[in-house]
Amino acid sequence: MNRILQHIISVMVCYLLIAPVYAETTIQILSSHAGESAELLGYLTKTLKGEATIIADDNINEKANLLVVVNNDSPNIPAVHPPILYVLPQPSTRELQKQDSALYWTPSLSAQLALIRVMLPATNRIGMLVSNNNEDASWLRTFKQYAAEQSIEIRFQTVDKSRIARQVSELAAATDVLLAQPDTDIYNRDTIRFILLAAYRQNKVLIGPSPAFINAGALATLYAPTSVIAEEVAQKIRYFNKNNKLPPASRVKNFSVSLNPQVAKSLGLSVPAMNELERLLRLEELPTWP
Repeated sequence: MNRILQHIISVMVCYLLIAPVYAETTIQILSSHAGESAELLGYLTKTLKGEATIIADDNINEKANLLVVVNNDSPNIPAVHPPILYVLPQPSTRELQKQDSALYWTPSLSAQLALIRVMLPATNRIGMLVSNNNEDASWLRTFKQYAAEQSIEIRFQTVDKSRIARQVSELAAATDVLLAQPDTDIYNRDTIRFILLAAYRQNKVLIGPSPAFINAGALATLYAPTSVIAEEVAQKIRYFNKNNKLPPASRVKNFSVSLNPQVAKSLGLSVPAMNELERLLRLEELPTWP
Protein backbone atom coordinates (compact mmCIF):
# COMPACT_ATOMS: atom_id res chain seq x y z
CA MET A 1 0.00 0.00 0.00
CA ASN A 2 2.82 2.40 0.86
CA ARG A 3 4.49 1.70 -2.47
CA ILE A 4 1.23 2.36 -4.32
CA LEU A 5 0.73 5.62 -2.40
CA GLN A 6 4.31 6.68 -3.11
CA HIS A 7 3.80 5.92 -6.80
CA ILE A 8 0.61 8.00 -6.93
CA ILE A 9 2.33 10.90 -5.18
CA SER A 10 5.28 10.68 -7.60
CA VAL A 11 2.96 10.75 -10.61
CA MET A 12 1.07 13.75 -9.21
CA VAL A 13 4.31 15.66 -8.55
CA CYS A 14 5.55 14.97 -12.08
CA TYR A 15 2.23 16.13 -13.52
CA LEU A 16 2.32 19.36 -11.54
CA LEU A 17 5.86 20.04 -12.70
CA ILE A 18 5.17 19.55 -16.40
CA ALA A 19 1.53 20.61 -16.74
CA PRO A 20 0.89 24.24 -17.75
CA VAL A 21 -0.79 26.42 -15.18
CA TYR A 22 -3.69 28.52 -16.39
CA ALA A 23 -4.73 31.39 -14.19
CA GLU A 24 -7.46 33.23 -16.02
CA THR A 25 -7.12 36.98 -15.65
CA THR A 26 -10.09 39.32 -15.27
CA ILE A 27 -9.72 42.36 -17.51
CA GLN A 28 -12.06 45.33 -17.15
CA ILE A 29 -12.53 47.87 -19.93
CA LEU A 30 -13.35 51.43 -18.91
CA SER A 31 -14.45 53.91 -21.57
CA SER A 32 -16.61 57.03 -21.67
CA HIS A 33 -18.00 55.87 -25.04
CA ALA A 34 -20.07 52.70 -25.09
CA GLY A 35 -19.21 52.01 -28.73
CA GLU A 36 -15.48 52.00 -28.05
CA SER A 37 -15.72 49.58 -25.13
CA ALA A 38 -18.20 47.31 -26.95
CA GLU A 39 -15.94 46.95 -29.99
CA LEU A 40 -12.84 46.26 -27.92
CA LEU A 41 -14.79 43.94 -25.63
CA GLY A 42 -15.96 41.85 -28.56
CA TYR A 43 -12.50 41.53 -30.06
CA LEU A 44 -10.69 40.71 -26.81
CA THR A 45 -13.36 38.23 -25.70
CA LYS A 46 -12.88 36.32 -28.95
CA THR A 47 -9.08 36.62 -29.10
CA LEU A 48 -8.33 35.86 -25.45
CA LYS A 49 -10.91 33.11 -24.98
CA GLY A 50 -9.63 30.76 -22.28
CA GLU A 51 -6.86 33.21 -21.31
CA ALA A 52 -8.82 36.06 -19.75
CA THR A 53 -12.31 37.11 -18.74
CA ILE A 54 -13.18 40.46 -20.32
CA ILE A 55 -15.79 42.72 -18.77
CA ALA A 56 -16.92 46.28 -19.47
CA ASP A 57 -18.40 48.36 -16.68
CA ASP A 58 -18.37 51.98 -15.54
CA ASN A 59 -17.64 50.97 -11.95
CA ILE A 60 -14.41 49.20 -11.11
CA ASN A 61 -14.96 45.52 -10.42
CA GLU A 62 -13.17 44.32 -7.29
CA LYS A 63 -12.22 41.10 -9.12
CA ALA A 64 -10.43 42.93 -11.94
CA ASN A 65 -6.72 42.13 -12.22
CA LEU A 66 -6.09 44.71 -14.95
CA LEU A 67 -7.91 47.86 -16.11
CA VAL A 68 -7.92 48.89 -19.78
CA VAL A 69 -8.82 52.59 -19.93
CA VAL A 70 -9.76 53.75 -23.43
CA ASN A 71 -9.25 57.34 -24.62
CA ASN A 72 -9.31 58.91 -21.17
CA ASP A 73 -6.07 60.01 -19.52
CA SER A 74 -7.83 61.29 -16.37
CA PRO A 75 -10.25 58.55 -15.28
CA ASN A 76 -11.86 58.50 -11.85
CA ILE A 77 -9.71 55.76 -10.34
CA PRO A 78 -9.39 55.08 -6.57
CA ALA A 79 -5.99 55.42 -4.93
CA VAL A 80 -5.63 51.65 -4.60
CA HIS A 81 -6.28 50.00 -7.95
CA PRO A 82 -5.06 47.22 -10.24
CA PRO A 83 -2.48 48.02 -12.94
CA ILE A 84 -3.86 50.20 -15.74
CA LEU A 85 -3.27 49.93 -19.47
CA TYR A 86 -4.17 53.28 -21.03
CA VAL A 87 -5.20 53.20 -24.70
CA LEU A 88 -4.73 56.80 -25.83
CA PRO A 89 -4.22 58.80 -29.03
CA GLN A 90 -0.85 60.12 -27.90
CA PRO A 91 1.24 60.76 -24.77
CA SER A 92 -0.27 63.27 -22.37
CA THR A 93 1.01 65.26 -19.44
CA ARG A 94 -0.36 62.60 -17.08
CA GLU A 95 2.52 60.72 -15.49
CA LEU A 96 2.11 56.95 -15.61
CA GLN A 97 2.45 55.09 -12.31
CA LYS A 98 5.15 52.44 -12.08
CA GLN A 99 2.68 49.57 -12.46
CA ASP A 100 0.81 51.18 -15.36
CA SER A 101 1.49 51.30 -19.09
CA ALA A 102 0.03 52.78 -22.26
CA LEU A 103 -0.60 52.08 -25.92
CA TYR A 104 -0.72 55.15 -28.17
CA TRP A 105 -2.67 54.62 -31.38
CA THR A 106 -1.96 57.70 -33.49
CA PRO A 107 1.07 57.77 -35.82
CA SER A 108 4.23 59.48 -34.68
CA LEU A 109 5.16 62.79 -36.28
CA SER A 110 8.18 61.05 -37.82
CA ALA A 111 5.81 58.59 -39.52
CA GLN A 112 3.59 61.38 -40.85
CA LEU A 113 6.72 63.14 -42.10
CA ALA A 114 7.69 59.96 -43.95
CA LEU A 115 4.24 59.96 -45.60
CA ILE A 116 4.72 63.56 -46.72
CA ARG A 117 8.14 62.82 -48.20
CA VAL A 118 6.79 59.87 -50.18
CA MET A 119 3.71 61.74 -51.42
CA LEU A 120 5.23 65.18 -51.93
CA PRO A 121 9.02 64.75 -52.29
CA ALA A 122 9.61 68.42 -53.15
CA THR A 123 8.51 69.48 -49.64
CA ASN A 124 11.08 71.61 -47.80
CA ARG A 125 8.97 73.49 -45.25
CA ILE A 126 6.17 72.13 -43.08
CA GLY A 127 3.80 74.26 -41.02
CA MET A 128 2.18 73.11 -37.77
CA LEU A 129 -0.42 74.71 -35.52
CA VAL A 130 0.23 74.22 -31.79
CA SER A 131 -1.89 74.98 -28.74
CA ASN A 132 -0.97 77.91 -26.53
CA ASN A 133 -1.69 75.76 -23.48
CA ASN A 134 0.89 73.13 -24.41
CA GLU A 135 2.56 72.19 -21.12
CA ASP A 136 5.45 70.26 -22.59
CA ALA A 137 7.12 71.61 -25.72
CA SER A 138 9.97 69.10 -25.66
CA TRP A 139 8.35 66.99 -28.39
CA LEU A 140 8.18 70.08 -30.61
CA ARG A 141 11.91 70.67 -30.26
CA THR A 142 12.65 66.98 -30.80
CA PHE A 143 10.57 66.81 -33.96
CA LYS A 144 12.01 70.03 -35.34
CA GLN A 145 15.53 68.69 -34.86
CA TYR A 146 14.58 65.32 -36.38
CA ALA A 147 13.12 67.01 -39.46
CA ALA A 148 16.12 69.34 -39.80
CA GLU A 149 18.39 66.29 -40.04
CA GLN A 150 16.40 65.42 -43.18
CA SER A 151 16.66 68.97 -44.56
CA ILE A 152 13.04 69.76 -43.67
CA GLU A 153 12.21 73.02 -41.87
CA ILE A 154 9.34 72.92 -39.36
CA ARG A 155 7.55 76.17 -38.60
CA PHE A 156 5.20 76.34 -35.61
CA GLN A 157 2.30 78.72 -35.14
CA THR A 158 0.66 79.09 -31.72
CA VAL A 159 -3.08 79.17 -32.27
CA ASP A 160 -5.26 82.14 -31.42
CA LYS A 161 -8.79 80.85 -32.03
CA SER A 162 -10.13 84.35 -32.67
CA ARG A 163 -7.94 84.62 -35.78
CA ILE A 164 -7.24 81.00 -36.69
CA ALA A 165 -8.18 81.41 -40.38
CA ARG A 166 -5.70 84.26 -40.84
CA GLN A 167 -3.01 82.34 -38.96
CA VAL A 168 -3.50 79.28 -41.14
CA SER A 169 -3.41 81.42 -44.28
CA GLU A 170 -0.13 83.05 -43.22
CA LEU A 171 1.41 79.71 -42.20
CA ALA A 172 0.32 78.05 -45.44
CA ALA A 173 1.78 80.89 -47.51
CA ALA A 174 5.15 80.44 -45.81
CA THR A 175 5.31 76.64 -46.06
CA ASP A 176 4.75 73.79 -48.53
CA VAL A 177 2.48 71.54 -46.46
CA LEU A 178 0.48 71.76 -43.23
CA LEU A 179 0.83 68.86 -40.79
CA ALA A 180 -1.93 68.35 -38.23
CA GLN A 181 -1.36 66.59 -34.94
CA PRO A 182 -4.28 64.92 -33.08
CA ASP A 183 -5.04 67.93 -30.87
CA THR A 184 -8.80 68.30 -30.48
CA ASP A 185 -8.32 71.77 -29.04
CA ILE A 186 -7.19 72.84 -32.53
CA TYR A 187 -8.73 70.33 -34.92
CA ASN A 188 -12.42 69.85 -34.25
CA ARG A 189 -15.84 70.34 -35.87
CA ASP A 190 -15.80 74.06 -35.16
CA THR A 191 -12.39 74.79 -36.71
CA ILE A 192 -11.68 72.28 -39.46
CA ARG A 193 -13.72 74.10 -42.13
CA PHE A 194 -11.86 77.39 -41.55
CA ILE A 195 -8.48 75.61 -41.47
CA LEU A 196 -9.07 73.72 -44.72
CA LEU A 197 -10.48 76.73 -46.60
CA ALA A 198 -7.57 78.91 -45.50
CA ALA A 199 -5.09 76.26 -46.64
CA TYR A 200 -6.77 75.74 -50.02
CA ARG A 201 -6.79 79.46 -50.74
CA GLN A 202 -2.99 79.20 -50.61
CA ASN A 203 -3.12 76.02 -52.74
CA LYS A 204 -1.70 73.99 -49.85
CA VAL A 205 -2.77 70.66 -48.38
CA LEU A 206 -3.30 69.40 -44.86
CA ILE A 207 -1.85 66.04 -43.80
CA GLY A 208 -3.54 64.32 -40.83
CA PRO A 209 -4.65 64.03 -38.19
CA SER A 210 -7.19 61.20 -38.75
CA PRO A 211 -9.43 59.58 -41.41
CA ALA A 212 -12.34 61.73 -40.22
CA PHE A 213 -10.51 64.81 -41.47
CA ILE A 214 -9.67 63.13 -44.78
CA ASN A 215 -13.41 62.94 -45.37
CA ALA A 216 -13.62 66.63 -44.50
CA GLY A 217 -10.94 67.60 -47.04
CA ALA A 218 -7.45 66.84 -45.72
CA LEU A 219 -5.25 65.10 -48.30
CA ALA A 220 -3.93 62.07 -46.43
CA THR A 221 -2.99 60.58 -43.09
CA LEU A 222 -1.68 57.46 -41.44
CA TYR A 223 -4.00 55.71 -39.03
CA ALA A 224 -4.30 52.50 -37.04
CA PRO A 225 -7.36 50.34 -37.88
CA THR A 226 -9.43 49.31 -34.87
CA SER A 227 -8.46 45.66 -35.36
CA VAL A 228 -4.77 46.57 -35.16
CA ILE A 229 -5.25 48.55 -31.94
CA ALA A 230 -7.24 45.69 -30.40
CA GLU A 231 -4.58 43.14 -31.37
CA GLU A 232 -1.82 45.18 -29.72
CA VAL A 233 -3.96 45.53 -26.58
CA ALA A 234 -4.34 41.73 -26.61
CA GLN A 235 -0.57 41.33 -26.91
CA LYS A 236 -0.02 43.53 -23.88
CA ILE A 237 -2.59 41.53 -21.90
CA ARG A 238 -0.80 38.30 -22.82
CA TYR A 239 2.45 39.87 -21.64
CA PHE A 240 0.74 40.80 -18.37
CA ASN A 241 -0.56 37.23 -17.95
CA LYS A 242 2.88 35.78 -18.50
CA ASN A 243 4.98 38.25 -16.51
CA ASN A 244 2.49 39.60 -13.93
CA LYS A 245 3.36 43.12 -15.05
CA LEU A 246 2.70 45.34 -18.04
CA PRO A 247 5.29 46.01 -20.76
CA PRO A 248 6.63 49.55 -21.25
CA ALA A 249 4.48 52.16 -22.96
CA SER A 250 4.59 51.93 -26.74
CA ARG A 251 2.99 53.15 -29.93
CA VAL A 252 1.02 51.09 -32.46
CA LYS A 253 3.40 50.02 -35.23
CA ASN A 254 1.17 48.86 -38.07
CA PHE A 255 -0.45 51.85 -39.79
CA SER A 256 -2.57 52.17 -42.91
CA VAL A 257 -2.91 55.10 -45.31
CA SER A 258 -6.11 57.10 -45.81
CA LEU A 259 -6.10 59.24 -48.94
CA ASN A 260 -8.51 61.71 -50.56
CA PRO A 261 -7.82 61.49 -54.33
CA GLN A 262 -10.36 64.23 -55.09
CA VAL A 263 -8.36 66.74 -53.04
CA ALA A 264 -5.18 65.76 -54.89
CA LYS A 265 -6.93 66.17 -58.23
CA SER A 266 -8.46 69.53 -57.35
CA LEU A 267 -5.04 70.89 -56.38
CA GLY A 268 -3.29 69.38 -59.41
CA LEU A 269 -1.19 66.95 -57.38
CA SER A 270 0.00 63.61 -58.69
CA VAL A 271 0.28 61.24 -55.73
CA PRO A 272 0.64 57.45 -55.54
CA ALA A 273 -2.35 55.27 -54.73
CA MET A 274 -2.93 54.15 -51.12
CA ASN A 275 -1.54 50.64 -51.61
CA GLU A 276 1.53 52.06 -53.34
CA LEU A 277 2.10 54.53 -50.51
CA GLU A 278 1.89 51.71 -47.95
CA ARG A 279 4.39 49.71 -50.00
CA LEU A 280 6.84 52.60 -50.20
CA LEU A 281 6.68 53.51 -46.51
CA ARG A 282 9.14 51.81 -44.17
CA LEU A 283 7.53 52.71 -40.87
CA GLU A 284 9.26 49.94 -38.93
CA GLU A 285 12.57 51.70 -39.58
CA LEU A 286 11.39 55.02 -38.12
CA PRO A 287 11.78 56.21 -34.52
CA THR A 288 8.65 55.68 -32.41
CA TRP A 289 8.99 59.16 -30.92
CA PRO A 290 8.24 61.94 -31.60
